[in-house]
This record gives sequence, C-alpha cells and structure tokens, in this order.
Amino acid sequence: MSEFSKTYSVIMPKVKLTPIKQKTKKEEIKEIIQNPDDPLAKYPLRAFAYSNEVGAAVSAMPVWGKAAELLLWIPALMYLGADIYDKYRRGEKGNYTKASAAAAVQQAIFQALASVILPITAVKAGQKIAGYTAGFDGTHLSADAKEETYNRLLDEFDNKNFAKGSVVTPDGTLKSGFARVKERIIEEKLKPALESTRKDLKTEGVFAKIVRFFGHTKRPVASARANEKDVLDFFEKQAKNLFDKQTILENSSREEIASQHPELLNLYDKATKNSEKRARLLIEKSPDYLVKKILNSESGEQKQLIQEITKEYDSIEKRRILVKDKADSARVIKKLLENPQHKASIEKLANRAEIARTALRNYIKGKSIKLGLLQTAGGFIALGFLAVPIDNFVHKYIIKKFVEPGIETVEALKNRAHEPVEGRKIGI
Repeated sequence: MSEFSKTYSVIMPKVKLTPIKQKTKKEEIKEIIQNPDDPLAKYPLRAFAYSNEVGAAVSAMPVWGKAAELLLWIPALMYLGADIYDKYRRGEKGNYTKASAAAAVQQAIFQALASVILPITAVKAGQKIAGYTAGFDGTHLSADAKEETYNRLLDEFDNKNFAKGSVVTPDGTLKSGFARVKERIIEEKLKPALESTRKDLKTEGVFAKIVRFFGHTKRPVASARANEKDVLDFFEKQAKNLFDKQTILENSSREEIASQHPELLNLYDKATKNSEKRARLLIEKSPDYLVKKILNSESGEQKQLIQEITKEYDSIEKRRILVKDKADSARVIKKLLENPQHKASIEKLANRAEIARTALRNYIKGKSIKLGLLQTAGGFIALGFLAVPIDNFVHKYIIKKFVEPGIETVEALKNRAHEPVEGRKIGI
C-alpha cells in the first residue's frame, strides 16, 4: 500500500487539476457535477459509475438479469472507491498537497446519492411504470404479475405437475384432461399463496418495503396486489394453453405439427436435440413421473402398460400410493423395461414427454423475455432522462446547500476545540 501511495503521489500531481470545491458562482460547475479537469469525472472512466444502474435496468431480464446486476456492481464500487480516495488525496485545495477527510466524506455522500440511491430508484420506478403497460392487452395485469405467473408455471413443469393425460383424437379434436391439473396448481397452490402473501403485505414494515423495492422476491407480490379474478383468469388461460400445447407435442408427429400447428414447429425441432439423452435421464431419475404419465394417459399406445401396472395395483388407492413412492415406481418401471415391447413404449413416452417439456419451457421463457425487455427499456429510459438532472440536483442543492455548510461547521467547531483557552473570545 505504501508503494502504491508513493507512485500515486508522484503521478497524480502532474495531472492538471483545479479545485473540486467551488466557492463562488463564477466557479460553479456548469456541466454536471465534477471539475472538467478531473480525470475521474471524464469518460470513459465516468461510465464505470453507471454500471450498477445498468445492472439495475437489466435485472428485469429472466435467467441472467439478477446475476448481471450483481456483477455490474463490481466496476461501480471500484470506481466509487477510487473517486473517494482521489478526493481524499487531493484535499480541499485540489492539488494533492494536503489530504482531507472532509473532502472524502463530501464525495462519498455525493456518490451515494448521485450514483447509487437516486439513479437506482429512478431505474426501478421506470421499470414499474413500463411494466404497467403490459396490462393494456385486456388482462389488467402488470409485467411483474404476469412474470410471476410464468415463473410459477415453470416451477410446475420442473416439478412435473403437468402429468394428467390428454389426447388428440384421430379426427384432430383435442380431448383434454386439464381438470386435475387446474385443481392441483390453482386451487391447491396458487390461491393459498396469494392469500398468504396478502396477509403478510398488510403487516409489512417500511424497511421490508424498501428492500423489496430495490431487491427481488419469489413471492407473488404483484399478483397478490392485483384483482384476484384477473390473476386467476390469466393463470388458468396460460395453464390451459400450455397443457393443450403439451398434448399436441406429446401425441402428434412432426408432420402433423407442421401442418396443423406450425407455430409449434420451431419449438419442437429445437427440443428434439438431445431429447433421447434427456429421456434416459427421465427414466432413471423420475420413474414416479413416468408411472403417473402412463396411468393418466388416454392414448391407446399406453394401454398394455396400464394393464401390466393395474394387475398388481388393482385399486385407485394403491395406484395413488404408487405414483408417490419413487422406489416402488422405479421397481415397476424396471420390470416393464425387461419386456422389449414395453421398453419401446416407455422410451417413446419419455422422449415425447421431454420434447414437450423442453419446448414449453422455452415457450414460457420467451414470454418472460418479452416482459423483461419491456421493463428493461423502461429502466434505461428513466436513467437516460434523469441521470444528468440527478447529478445536478445532488451537486447544486444537496452538496452545496447542506453538505458543504455542514462540513464547514464541523471543521470550525473542531478548530475551535483545539484553540488555546486564552485565545478564545468569551462572551457573557
């Protein structure tokens, strides 16, 4: 650290600098906040101060947004630390002759307000405002509420809760078995989650509200605040849409999908890549899901498998226990795989199940990406409009009218405390 300080003190004084602290109107900074001759106030170095705001703006993007937000804090914190240390070393006169803790404190307050708190608040507000436009499609739901729906549907897919059977009949009619899926994911899960969140929001403290505004939560806060009927209608519509698409992808050939459902063809083709490998993992890791798919299937292809299983599990109650017992399900699947004909049926079922699941996960992510782009655009627009005004406001009003006078008062009191008693003026 001592070698760095020596190098710093040798190099930095050679840079042409003028004092940061402005005392008269004539000297007041006309552009934004810092002295034009300050290298840390000029681009490209100045751009590092905005990396955390960029991170806040892209945080609305699904999958990678939150990780990017955390990573983009690194250059911002490095810049803020360098800038505050520079102002400390430069001192009140700006010539590096005498370090000043007061100058460092002043710059730390400025950066905290102008580079962290206020711009991130602007970005988050911009995201929220842009998100409200997502309800203009008649759903009356914000982007946040819709994204909560898609996230929950993704969780349901990952937890393999779309297992209820459904089939496309030879004449092309979709025969759906959606009722049980609806009961499981809406009645048993979504409604209780909304009710629990609403209760918690009523007793939520101010600090928790602030943390949630700037951070992220997995709870359905936006959905809980929205009209419940709108939320349930939207969720059911999206779940039914996904269930029907799953049925088509699991029961139709590529030719049938291309001719009858061309909008699904691209998703189908992408999902077929490595689908056999994923199917083998499904058979190995999730035998209970496969048994559930077999027993719930209305397809004639699974008829023999169903008959084999029901020979041993001859009651509804026994079959309910079976699909909840992974070890027992693994035993049943292993036994079925010993028959070449049954093995072919199971492998085909697993392969089509994985194709459908992968395709629909990508479909849901595509919907989330559109919402993320909408909110990200809102964040960047807010930052673009408010970045300079925020810098101006913090420098001209907060720093000049409050911070600088406060620091001068503290310095005066400190100097007075060190004066000899006989040198002080004593008033009566």
